[in-house]
Amino acid sequence: MLTKRAVAVMAAAVLLSGCGDGEPDARKPSETPTASAAAKPAAATSAAVQADVRAGLAAGGFDAPRFTRNEANGPFTACVLTAVVSTAADPDREDTARLAAEMKRRGWTQTEFWAEDGMQMLSLTKTPWTLDVGGGTVPEDQLALPEGEPAQDFTGLFLSMADRACQDRVLAGRTPTG
Repeated sequence: MLTKRAVAVMAAAVLLSGCGDGEPDARKPSETPTASAAAKPAAATSAAVQADVRAGLAAGGFDAPRFTRNEANGPFTACVLTAVVSTAADPDREDTARLAAEMKRRGWTQTEFWAEDGMQMLSLTKTPWTLDVGGGTVPEDQLALPEGEPAQDFTGLFLSMADRACQDRVLAGRTPTG
């Protein structure tokens, strides 16, 4: 039986993932880099994050992901990228550990990795991005499926990537100044 925490993590990831199969267009930064910005290590772009995720998944023996942007995120749509990877059985912890090792090799920092009741959660960061990978089976009654989608359990990985700098810019544009 899944714990409430595990179900909540996986349900949130499924809700964020949407149902599209296409890859989103890479967003170009709206600002021209300044001399001081050029001296800093380059921040990861959406395209670089997608490449890292593909490589990490391949290292873990997983199939290619289905990347989506969920329009329900409103003004944050450009800041959040999600992906799903179906698997025949609950993802193996060792496969997820190989995924994490490849991500670390690519400059990501692991902040959490836990497994509980057949579910797993891996969290990583790479400025300005955070990446949360959840794995396991989510029962159909715990899913928020889009209208018209057949109800069925989902087994696999759910990936949620967020560009924190983008989210900060969106929030700054929405915050009233006094």
